[in-house]
Amino acid sequence: MIDVTTGLAFLTGLGLPEILLWVLTFAVVFGILTKLKIFGTRAPAALVSIVVGFFVLLAVPAGLITVIATMSTGLLVVAIGFLVLLALIEIGNVRTWKTVRNEEGKEVSAPLHPFHGHGTIMAIILIVIAAAIFYLSGGWALLGFGTLPALGLGTWLLVIVGAAVLWMLSETK
Repeated sequence: MIDVTTGLAFLTGLGLPEILLWVLTFAVVFGILTKLKIFGTRAPAALVSIVVGFFVLLAVPAGLITVIATMSTGLLVVAIGFLVLLALIEIGNVRTWKTVRNEEGKEVSAPLHPFHGHGTIMAIILIVIAAAIFYLSGGWALLGFGTLPALGLGTWLLVIVGAAVLWMLSETK
């Protein structure tokens, strides 16, 4: 039976980190060139993007490739976890309802998504998760900063419970 570490080692042996860096560079350059409409068609923009992707791949240090590959793996795990959470919310039929008027002027109940009205909080949570993935994949050290002091599980639990209590106390009724 193949476990996850064997699979990741196999993909690393195939050059997956380099491929991810090339695809990322290609996508960013192609998106910018297409949006700016420097060339009349998309074909020259694609060709320039391919060449720039290879130049970046040849010039980048191995440490950066490792950090990008680790970050993309972490972000993929978070995205899959978020999709599973949304699937469980849909299976549980968790809904909030809002009364609105339809075309005839009658009041009807319309379902809202579970995160309605919590956009800022969700954005903060996603930014904290992205920053944690960046730090844990070695991005902080790649920028030249030292390591942060290690925090144990109990400290993190205390911080999360404290944030939840402060959040509940600040709710308006």
